[in-house]
Amino acid sequence: LWVDFSSDVITIEKTGAVGTIWLDRPDKYNALSEPVWLAIPEALKSLEADADIRSIIVAGRGKHFCVGIDLVQSGMGTHQRPAGESEAVANLKQLQGTSKFQASISSLAECPLPVIAVVHGHCLGAGIDMITACDIRIAAADSNFSVRETRIGLVADVGTLQRLPKILNAGHVAELAYSAKDINAARAEKIGLVNDVYETFDAAYAEGMALATIIAANPPMAVRGTKFMLQQGETLTTEQSLLMNGMFTMITSLKSNDLQESMHAFAERRPPVYTGT
Repeated sequence: LWVDFSSDVITIEKTGAVGTIWLDRPDKYNALSEPVWLAIPEALKSLEADADIRSIIVAGRGKHFCVGIDLVQSGMGTHQRPAGESEAVANLKQLQGTSKFQASISSLAECPLPVIAVVHGHCLGAGIDMITACDIRIAAADSNFSVRETRIGLVADVGTLQRLPKILNAGHVAELAYSAKDINAARAEKIGLVNDVYETFDAAYAEGMALATIIAANPPMAVRGTKFMLQQGETLTTEQSLLMNGMFTMITSLKSNDLQESMHAFAERRPPVYTGT
């Protein structure tokens, strides 16, 4: 089943069992305009609904992965209240807008399929929000990263301050968030922001595709279940997570056709063919 998706700012490419979501505003260095924000969850839904897709890559067309929020399109710093509208109403509208953007980024974290970010060039501000919501991050050697909001007088409010502490230790988080300085790919790899660094974007994307393909070759129910447990474990105690893990495995993967196929394929010395059922 393929859910129709069409956008001028995001494109989808399917390679076997891997779907790539391309940020596709190369002339604007993939700055996140409102249409981009709104298209991200829809692109994910389209891929999630395709039974053939089992892992996802997020990457950017052109020179840079993402330079952050489109400041020109957003009118940042030039907002004026309509005549007669109270500051309270204006603030509520602003909060609603922020919540919409937060939900867009959270859709990456909430996606039941593994999501790999492949970064090149600038990854700034909201770009950090995006990659911290992904499961795995791979970078080209020309990448640079910055929690840029602090430098322009903002508090990052779309996910970085919530998710970066789950990736890096507190000292590195504080350094990046307080200073808003740029770090290169080598430093990002050293502190654990990215898994690996490759010489070029093409090499990084090829490695991302190779990893996504390996993931996609595993039993789909087991992969989805593993991501589900990692997600749940963020808010549960170890004891609660262990109990849920045992129950979840008992009622899903232990009873799946995929497990039976894996056992039969092993016994028959042939490659397994998984259906995700």
